[in-house]
Amino acid sequence: MSLPPSLLLSTLLAAVLGTLWFAWRGRALRDWIIDLLAALLGFGLGQLVGWLLGLGLPTIGEVRVVEGTVFALLALWSTQRLRRAP
Repeated sequence: MSLPPSLLLSTLLAAVLGTLWFAWRGRALRDWIIDLLAALLGFGLGQLVGWLLGLGLPTIGEVRVVEGTVFALLALWSTQRLRRAP
């Protein structure tokens, strides 16, 4: 049993975004896990929104790179803001 290439690419891109964000802003292993999950959820939400809106932005196969990246970065920024809240 194998996963579709689009799912593998989406997961890889989200993991890279989460790891780069952690390298820039993270402090502990817990931060990396949170950043990774936020990037995965954000990228997935971006895929869904891009599919629903049907925008003509660049894709790699079925992967909506622009929408996924924007939503992943928004999710990462949001989780960082929530962790800083008093």
